[in-house]
Amino acid sequence: MGMEGPLKFRIISYDDSDDREIHVDFHEEFQNLELQEQANEFVKHISSLHSQVAALKEEDEKERQGMLMVLQLLEELSPHIQAGEVPLNETIVGKVQVPSPLSQLISGLQLN
Repeated sequence: MGMEGPLKFRIISYDDSDDREIHVDFHEEFQNLELQEQANEFVKHISSLHSQVAALKEEDEKERQGMLMVLQLLEELSPHIQAGEVPLNETIVGKVQVPSPLSQLISGLQLN
């Protein structure tokens, strides 16, 4: 399921490590809107994504998790978009942290 809206996302992987980054850019059309129109469009996009996540079937769990990560980011950004605090012409870069196998092993241990 593709996600259309005011932003475009890219996942950047590095060959020499497990590190990944998510790069977020705003479409030029969104940048050119008035602040209130940007706020309305952003909230509408978040609502649409919630509906898309709710419509996913059980077998689409990986896609659901990816969309939920995107939704979390958008919901964190929303008040800042509405206040005009985000420079829309710049790329937002976030590091995607994947738990190491050691961390997963430790978290799976139970103390008696």
